[in-house]
Amino acid sequence: MAAAAGAAAGAEVLAGLREILARVTGRDQVAALAPDTPLFRDGAGLDSLTGTLLLVEVRRRFGVDVAAEDLNLDSLASLATLAAFITQHRPPS
Repeated sequence: MAAAAGAAAGAEVLAGLREILARVTGRDQVAALAPDTPLFRDGAGLDSLTGTLLLVEVRRRFGVDVAAEDLNLDSLASLATLAAFITQHRPPS
């Protein structure tokens, strides 16, 4: 039961991230990216500005300050790593 709840939470976070990415990049096609897609450069195409906008939106929507909790920002490697980080650090609702 807990695994199913965790999977549902992860899927919800991933869907939310895709929505945020589409908004901050202005490109609807990023909403269809695979979870293992890198967020920067050739992947989702984020740069420092859109990466910052993503982090602001993540903090607003999910209550997780990624930059404060992940000093190396390893969680920004891909959609999946960011979704997992948020799911793990998200405050209980």
